[in-house]
Amino acid sequence: MKIIPPLPYLLSAVITISCLHSTAQLLPLSIPAGADSALLQQKLQILAQQLIPLYTEKEQETRLDNLFRLQIVAGQYNAAVNTLDSLRELFKKSDSLIIKGIGFQFEWYARTRLVQQMRSISFEEALNRTFTSLYNQLPEKATANIAMYFETEIPPLKKKLDELVAAQTGKDSISITDARLLCRTYNSWNVYNKIVPPGKLLLTQQDNSKYIIEDSVMIPTRDGATVTAVVVRPKEGPAKLPAIFIFNIYTGGVDRARAKDAALNGYAGIVANTRGKKLSTQDIEPFEHDAGDAYDIINWISQQPWSNGKVGMYGGSYLGFSQWAAAKKVHPALKTIVPQVAVGIGIDYPMQNHVFMSYMLRWIHFVTNSKQTDETDFNNSQHWDSVFTKWYISGRSFRALDTIEGRPSKIFQRWLQHPSYDNYWQKMVPYKQEFADINIPILTTTGYYDDDQLGAMYYFNEHHRYHKSPNHYLLIGPYSHAGGQSIASAVLQGYTIDSVANISITDLTYKWFNYILKDSARPALLKDKINYQVMGGNEWKHRPSLSKMNNDTLTFYLGDIRTGQHYKLETKPPATSEYIRQEVDFRDRSDTAASNSYKLLDSVINTKGKLTFITAPFEKPIEFNGSFFGSLRTMINKKDMDVSIDVYEQMADGKYLFLSTYLARASYTKDRSKRQLLVPGKTADIPVHTTFFTSRKLQPGSRLLVVLGINKNNGWQINYGTGKDVSTETIQDAGEPLQIRWFNNSYIKIPVWR
Repeated sequence: MKIIPPLPYLLSAVITISCLHSTAQLLPLSIPAGADSALLQQKLQILAQQLIPLYTEKEQETRLDNLFRLQIVAGQYNAAVNTLDSLRELFKKSDSLIIKGIGFQFEWYARTRLVQQMRSISFEEALNRTFTSLYNQLPEKATANIAMYFETEIPPLKKKLDELVAAQTGKDSISITDARLLCRTYNSWNVYNKIVPPGKLLLTQQDNSKYIIEDSVMIPTRDGATVTAVVVRPKEGPAKLPAIFIFNIYTGGVDRARAKDAALNGYAGIVANTRGKKLSTQDIEPFEHDAGDAYDIINWISQQPWSNGKVGMYGGSYLGFSQWAAAKKVHPALKTIVPQVAVGIGIDYPMQNHVFMSYMLRWIHFVTNSKQTDETDFNNSQHWDSVFTKWYISGRSFRALDTIEGRPSKIFQRWLQHPSYDNYWQKMVPYKQEFADINIPILTTTGYYDDDQLGAMYYFNEHHRYHKSPNHYLLIGPYSHAGGQSIASAVLQGYTIDSVANISITDLTYKWFNYILKDSARPALLKDKINYQVMGGNEWKHRPSLSKMNNDTLTFYLGDIRTGQHYKLETKPPATSEYIRQEVDFRDRSDTAASNSYKLLDSVINTKGKLTFITAPFEKPIEFNGSFFGSLRTMINKKDMDVSIDVYEQMADGKYLFLSTYLARASYTKDRSKRQLLVPGKTADIPVHTTFFTSRKLQPGSRLLVVLGINKNNGWQINYGTGKDVSTETIQDAGEPLQIRWFNNSYIKIPVWR
């Protein structure tokens, strides 16, 4: 799971996308020690010119995203502008004006160089001339997003470039992969170094002509703390406005952009940073104070002279969580929330079904290292991969992870004290009967491939469990964590989404606000309470409830008879009880270098150390709609284990499409709040639920493939099965290997529409 800011930093300095398919070929490049910037530019220009005709990439979005950067370094500015236009075309069907601002900073630089060449004027003069014409060509709604490009920090870019140059110094050639990375890094530093200072000034001049902007408003809370907010209002329009409130832990340039975005849509925009961030003097304690603070901020908003007393909230990931925190006690002025890909605190983060994730430590440092956000630390993937691998190889307890990393964390240790869904987590968001008191309209958005889908669906399901008739809409499609809160990716890890799924969640969000806060028509896509895109069917479907999505359920038993390389998924219960043996040696760390770089659509999948079960080919088309469930009958020689199940469609051409997954600690599958250990040597039934939701039209010739295993890798805690607190277990607790009997009356159920 990745908790990220509400708008993905598409085409920003910090994204690193791609790999090249050919890395064996070498290109000539020698950089002498102490090379000045002019010599470096000259050498990299020649390198980029040589690299461009060699660069290939299967995914169009990735290819174009890298190509225009290489073209800028090569001095091919017209070509770079044309490539950027082609990249934007990939998002055309999302019907979002925002996409027209994608890559503004790079186009501005490229066009400035062209003007400078044609008119023989200084770069600075050309920069000013080009900005005005390019900015004025943008649709007004696109102007809000470009502001965050000019909040990029230059020193980290220079540091990364210096590291790459130093690694190349003294050599006479470079691989294609390293050449691409070096050129891309140089482009980021060079462009941002040239445009950020003047860009900030020019944007401020534009904004001050249209908006009333307050950058650092201090809002008090009832317990004596303060939070910092950005408030943006249009200069023209009604004196009193409905407000859009975003509660954001990711302090930075995105705050002003999102507040301005609200003002562009005719609202007062308020982006408040959570306690401890920006100018707030309190400690940074993620999640813990947001419920009470959100109530106080909404109260403050409702009392402002420019407020008409109506407040709506939106945002994704942590910002989705903060809306549910605000809903724990709904302020009278809060009229609607739009939680997007919402973190389910204690549900899917920092643990998924009670299995803590290594990523939590990386994220904690991201938001607590400073009053802003530490992008440099967070994006240092090499460091974090090394830390997690070092911990895994060491066999030390999960609780030692922060010590191994070198920066002990109070937050990390505090979270590990709560492996159950106890009062610590429960008090942060609505719990049980508190959901019954939430009477405002809600629009939840998430994706089949959203890391926080389990959290989003938890809130949705609990609201329906405790409220008799909630005014709660769901929109879900083939979206990642980023796509489910902003703009869909046309190609997602090798899978090309259906054309009808290519939408903008941002556009939909403001249509929803206009519907609730301005009495406009309900968004056309929300035809019923459940709105889901059927992958492979190229259509949206609409149902009044989750239960109405299906008219049948397919039951498959985990058979003990092989068919080729897999066991059979049987459609009938077994006549006699048999089982399959599986052994997992937790002392074995020879799998340290195992690759997890599989795509959603791929010709291979990870089955190492796991059992696979497959259906017969389907004879007719059938829709798999919803979350699979079932029961695993097992016997083990330990007191606990962490079970994983992945479900794929094996298509007629042999390729695999990832559909759904499940990871859970066996001892918590019957009660989130209370651990119930297994008894060694005794048969147990482990319920399977809280799996990932999907919708896919399975074609004739396709099969379902189930991959069953035990979680054991550097991305998660390792459950050695002693029954002790898993965070304290070490490799010394492994003892003999985990011995499992999977009985053939274990089953999974697939909800379908025939």
